[in-house]
Amino acid sequence: MRVGRVVAVYWAGDAALATALAELADRPARWPGLPGVDSLPIRLVVTRSRERFDSVTAHRLPPWSAAAAFPRSGSIVLRVSGDPLTTLRHELAHLALHRATRAQIPLWFDEGYAARAAAEWGRLDALGVNWTLAKGNIPSFARLNRELRSGPAHAHAAYALSTAAVLFLERIGGERGLAPFLENLRDVRSFDLAVRRTHLVSLAQFEGLWQRELRSRYGWLQIFTSFAVFWSVTVVLVGLLWWRRRRDDQLRRARLDDGWVLPPDAPSTDA
Repeated sequence: MRVGRVVAVYWAGDAALATALAELADRPARWPGLPGVDSLPIRLVVTRSRERFDSVTAHRLPPWSAAAAFPRSGSIVLRVSGDPLTTLRHELAHLALHRATRAQIPLWFDEGYAARAAAEWGRLDALGVNWTLAKGNIPSFARLNRELRSGPAHAHAAYALSTAAVLFLERIGGERGLAPFLENLRDVRSFDLAVRRTHLVSLAQFEGLWQRELRSRYGWLQIFTSFAVFWSVTVVLVGLLWWRRRRDDQLRRARLDDGWVLPPDAPSTDA
Protein backbone atom coordinates (compact mmCIF):
# COMPACT_ATOMS: atom_id res chain seq x y z
CA MET A 1 0.00 0.00 0.00
CA ARG A 2 1.31 3.46 -0.88
CA VAL A 3 0.47 6.65 1.01
CA GLY A 4 2.27 9.59 -0.56
CA ARG A 5 6.00 8.83 -0.34
CA VAL A 6 5.47 5.94 2.10
CA VAL A 7 5.14 2.33 1.01
CA ALA A 8 3.55 0.31 3.83
CA VAL A 9 3.91 -3.45 4.13
CA TYR A 10 1.56 -5.25 6.50
CA TRP A 11 -0.18 -8.54 7.13
CA ALA A 12 -3.85 -9.49 7.18
CA GLY A 13 -5.95 -7.54 9.67
CA ASP A 14 -3.60 -4.56 9.96
CA ALA A 15 -4.69 -2.47 6.97
CA ALA A 16 -6.28 0.30 9.05
CA LEU A 17 -3.32 0.54 11.44
CA ALA A 18 -0.79 0.49 8.60
CA THR A 19 -2.71 3.26 6.82
CA ALA A 20 -2.74 5.46 9.93
CA LEU A 21 0.99 4.93 10.51
CA ALA A 22 1.81 5.58 6.85
CA GLU A 23 -0.17 8.82 6.93
CA LEU A 24 1.80 9.95 9.98
CA ALA A 25 5.10 9.01 8.33
CA ASP A 26 4.17 10.95 5.19
CA ARG A 27 3.19 14.08 7.10
CA PRO A 28 5.74 16.96 7.13
CA ALA A 29 7.45 17.15 10.51
CA ARG A 30 9.79 19.47 12.35
CA TRP A 31 12.80 17.93 14.06
CA PRO A 32 14.83 19.53 16.90
CA GLY A 33 17.76 21.49 15.51
CA LEU A 34 17.26 20.34 11.93
CA PRO A 35 16.19 22.37 8.91
CA GLY A 36 13.70 20.93 6.45
CA VAL A 37 14.69 17.32 5.79
CA ASP A 38 14.38 15.99 2.25
CA SER A 39 11.12 14.12 1.72
CA LEU A 40 12.67 10.88 0.53
CA PRO A 41 10.74 7.62 0.13
CA ILE A 42 10.12 5.52 3.23
CA ARG A 43 9.38 1.81 3.43
CA LEU A 44 7.33 0.98 6.52
CA VAL A 45 6.91 -2.64 7.61
CA VAL A 46 4.23 -3.22 10.26
CA THR A 47 4.27 -6.52 12.17
CA ARG A 48 2.60 -7.87 15.28
CA SER A 49 4.39 -11.10 16.14
CA ARG A 50 7.85 -11.30 17.66
CA GLU A 51 8.79 -14.06 15.23
CA ARG A 52 7.88 -12.02 12.15
CA PHE A 53 9.70 -8.95 13.49
CA ASP A 54 12.85 -10.99 14.14
CA SER A 55 12.63 -12.54 10.69
CA VAL A 56 12.28 -9.18 8.91
CA THR A 57 15.20 -7.69 10.90
CA ALA A 58 17.35 -10.81 10.35
CA HIS A 59 17.50 -11.48 14.12
CA ARG A 60 19.96 -8.59 14.57
CA LEU A 61 18.13 -6.78 17.38
CA PRO A 62 17.76 -7.42 21.14
CA PRO A 63 14.67 -9.44 22.14
CA TRP A 64 13.05 -6.41 23.81
CA SER A 65 13.19 -4.22 20.66
CA ALA A 66 9.89 -2.93 19.29
CA ALA A 67 11.13 -1.14 16.17
CA ALA A 68 14.17 -0.42 14.05
CA ALA A 69 15.20 2.19 11.50
CA PHE A 70 17.59 1.55 8.61
CA PRO A 71 18.73 4.95 7.32
CA ARG A 72 20.61 3.67 4.28
CA SER A 73 17.55 2.03 2.80
CA GLY A 74 15.04 4.47 4.31
CA SER A 75 13.21 1.60 5.99
CA ILE A 76 11.41 1.24 9.31
CA VAL A 77 10.27 -2.06 10.80
CA LEU A 78 7.73 -1.66 13.59
CA ARG A 79 6.32 -4.31 15.89
CA VAL A 80 2.98 -3.15 17.24
CA SER A 81 3.21 -2.80 21.02
CA GLY A 82 2.68 0.03 23.49
CA ASP A 83 2.17 3.34 21.69
CA PRO A 84 2.93 2.71 17.99
CA LEU A 85 2.58 6.40 17.04
CA THR A 86 5.32 7.48 19.48
CA THR A 87 7.46 4.52 18.44
CA LEU A 88 7.08 5.49 14.78
CA ARG A 89 8.06 9.11 15.47
CA HIS A 90 11.14 7.84 17.31
CA GLU A 91 12.18 5.82 14.26
CA LEU A 92 11.38 8.66 11.86
CA ALA A 93 13.70 10.87 13.92
CA HIS A 94 16.52 8.39 13.25
CA LEU A 95 15.94 8.69 9.50
CA ALA A 96 15.72 12.49 9.66
CA LEU A 97 18.93 12.81 11.70
CA HIS A 98 20.97 10.61 9.36
CA ARG A 99 19.55 12.14 6.20
CA ALA A 100 20.27 15.67 7.40
CA THR A 101 23.83 15.11 8.66
CA ARG A 102 25.19 12.23 6.56
CA ALA A 103 27.63 11.61 9.42
CA GLN A 104 28.81 8.79 11.66
CA ILE A 105 26.74 9.24 14.81
CA PRO A 106 27.45 7.48 18.12
CA LEU A 107 24.64 5.25 19.29
CA TRP A 108 24.01 7.18 22.52
CA PHE A 109 23.35 10.40 20.57
CA ASP A 110 21.28 8.61 17.93
CA GLU A 111 18.96 7.09 20.53
CA GLY A 112 18.93 10.16 22.79
CA TYR A 113 18.04 12.43 19.88
CA ALA A 114 15.22 10.14 18.73
CA ALA A 115 13.80 10.02 22.27
CA ARG A 116 14.02 13.83 22.48
CA ALA A 117 12.35 14.25 19.09
CA ALA A 118 9.54 11.86 20.03
CA ALA A 119 9.02 13.69 23.36
CA GLU A 120 9.54 10.47 25.32
CA TRP A 121 9.86 12.32 28.61
CA GLY A 122 8.78 9.27 30.56
CA ARG A 123 12.23 7.82 29.94
CA LEU A 124 13.71 10.45 32.25
CA ASP A 125 11.65 9.10 35.17
CA ALA A 126 14.16 6.25 35.37
CA LEU A 127 16.87 8.70 36.44
CA GLY A 128 15.03 9.55 39.64
CA VAL A 129 15.35 5.97 40.92
CA ASN A 130 18.59 4.98 39.20
CA TRP A 131 20.94 3.24 41.65
CA THR A 132 23.88 3.86 39.32
CA LEU A 133 23.41 7.58 39.88
CA ALA A 134 22.71 7.01 43.57
CA LYS A 135 26.16 5.45 43.91
CA GLY A 136 27.73 8.32 41.94
CA ASN A 137 28.77 5.89 39.19
CA ILE A 138 27.79 7.68 35.98
CA PRO A 139 28.68 5.65 32.87
CA SER A 140 30.82 6.95 30.03
CA PHE A 141 29.45 7.43 26.52
CA ALA A 142 31.29 4.29 25.43
CA ARG A 143 29.55 2.30 28.16
CA LEU A 144 26.19 3.78 27.17
CA ASN A 145 26.74 2.53 23.63
CA ARG A 146 27.26 -1.00 24.96
CA GLU A 147 24.36 -0.95 27.41
CA LEU A 148 21.89 0.31 24.80
CA ARG A 149 22.20 -3.11 23.18
CA SER A 150 22.36 -5.17 26.38
CA GLY A 151 19.61 -6.57 28.59
CA PRO A 152 16.38 -4.61 29.16
CA ALA A 153 17.30 -3.35 32.65
CA HIS A 154 20.62 -1.81 31.54
CA ALA A 155 19.16 -0.60 28.24
CA HIS A 156 16.27 1.16 30.00
CA ALA A 157 18.70 3.20 32.11
CA ALA A 158 21.00 3.78 29.12
CA TYR A 159 18.14 5.26 27.07
CA ALA A 160 17.32 7.62 29.93
CA LEU A 161 20.94 8.72 30.30
CA SER A 162 21.34 9.15 26.53
CA THR A 163 18.26 11.35 26.45
CA ALA A 164 19.64 13.41 29.34
CA ALA A 165 22.94 13.86 27.47
CA VAL A 166 21.18 15.15 24.34
CA LEU A 167 19.05 17.52 26.42
CA PHE A 168 22.21 18.84 28.09
CA LEU A 169 23.78 19.43 24.66
CA GLU A 170 20.60 21.23 23.64
CA ARG A 171 20.65 23.44 26.76
CA ILE A 172 24.22 24.59 26.30
CA GLY A 173 23.32 25.48 22.71
CA GLY A 174 21.32 28.41 24.07
CA GLU A 175 18.39 29.81 22.11
CA ARG A 176 19.19 27.75 19.01
CA GLY A 177 19.46 24.52 20.95
CA LEU A 178 20.87 21.68 18.87
CA ALA A 179 20.90 23.61 15.59
CA PRO A 180 24.51 24.96 15.72
CA PHE A 181 25.89 21.54 16.63
CA LEU A 182 23.91 19.70 13.94
CA GLU A 183 24.91 22.27 11.33
CA ASN A 184 28.58 21.67 12.17
CA LEU A 185 28.00 17.91 12.20
CA ARG A 186 26.57 18.12 8.69
CA ASP A 187 29.54 20.17 7.50
CA VAL A 188 32.44 18.26 9.08
CA ARG A 189 30.81 14.80 9.43
CA SER A 190 32.84 14.12 12.57
CA PHE A 191 31.03 14.03 15.90
CA ASP A 192 34.06 15.00 17.98
CA LEU A 193 35.04 17.83 15.61
CA ALA A 194 31.45 19.12 15.56
CA VAL A 195 31.47 19.29 19.39
CA ARG A 196 34.80 21.15 19.30
CA ARG A 197 33.62 23.66 16.72
CA THR A 198 30.30 24.31 18.42
CA HIS A 199 31.19 24.35 22.11
CA LEU A 200 35.01 24.71 22.10
CA VAL A 201 35.53 21.52 24.09
CA SER A 202 36.50 18.00 23.07
CA LEU A 203 34.01 15.16 23.22
CA ALA A 204 35.81 13.82 26.31
CA GLN A 205 35.52 17.23 27.99
CA PHE A 206 31.83 17.43 27.08
CA GLU A 207 31.35 13.99 28.62
CA GLY A 208 32.93 15.25 31.85
CA LEU A 209 30.69 18.34 31.89
CA TRP A 210 27.61 16.17 31.36
CA GLN A 211 28.61 13.80 34.16
CA ARG A 212 29.19 16.74 36.50
CA GLU A 213 25.79 18.18 35.56
CA LEU A 214 24.12 14.85 36.32
CA ARG A 215 25.79 14.68 39.72
CA SER A 216 24.59 18.16 40.57
CA ARG A 217 21.07 17.38 39.35
CA TYR A 218 20.70 13.95 40.95
CA GLY A 219 23.32 14.20 43.72
CA TRP A 220 20.54 14.19 46.31
CA LEU A 221 20.12 10.50 45.51
CA GLN A 222 23.63 9.81 46.75
CA ILE A 223 23.05 11.90 49.86
CA PHE A 224 19.72 10.19 50.53
CA THR A 225 21.30 6.79 50.04
CA SER A 226 24.14 7.66 52.43
CA PHE A 227 21.67 8.80 55.12
CA ALA A 228 19.49 5.76 54.52
CA VAL A 229 22.47 3.42 54.93
CA PHE A 230 23.64 5.30 58.05
CA TRP A 231 20.26 5.13 59.77
CA SER A 232 19.72 1.52 58.73
CA VAL A 233 23.03 0.53 60.32
CA THR A 234 22.21 2.62 63.41
CA VAL A 235 18.83 0.95 63.84
CA VAL A 236 20.36 -2.50 63.48
CA LEU A 237 23.10 -1.73 66.05
CA VAL A 238 20.61 -0.27 68.54
CA GLY A 239 18.42 -3.32 68.07
CA LEU A 240 21.33 -5.68 68.71
CA LEU A 241 22.37 -3.77 71.83
CA TRP A 242 18.78 -3.82 73.16
CA TRP A 243 18.50 -7.55 72.50
CA ARG A 244 21.83 -8.23 74.23
CA ARG A 245 20.88 -6.09 77.25
CA ARG A 246 17.54 -7.85 77.54
CA ARG A 247 19.20 -11.27 77.33
CA ASP A 248 21.76 -10.32 80.00
CA ASP A 249 18.98 -9.07 82.31
CA GLN A 250 17.11 -12.35 81.89
CA LEU A 251 20.26 -14.32 82.74
CA ARG A 252 20.85 -12.23 85.88
CA ARG A 253 17.26 -12.75 87.02
CA ALA A 254 17.55 -16.46 86.40
CA ARG A 255 20.73 -16.69 88.51
CA LEU A 256 19.12 -14.71 91.37
CA ASP A 257 15.99 -16.85 91.30
CA ASP A 258 17.94 -20.11 91.25
CA GLY A 259 17.36 -21.96 94.58
CA TRP A 260 15.28 -19.13 96.11
CA VAL A 261 12.38 -20.85 97.96
CA LEU A 262 10.32 -19.31 100.75
CA PRO A 263 9.94 -21.55 103.84
CA PRO A 264 6.38 -22.77 104.52
CA ASP A 265 5.96 -20.60 107.65
CA ALA A 266 7.33 -17.41 106.12
CA PRO A 267 5.32 -14.43 107.30
CA SER A 268 3.16 -12.55 104.86
CA THR A 269 4.31 -9.10 103.83
CA ASP A 270 0.77 -7.81 103.28
CA ALA A 271 -0.25 -4.94 105.49
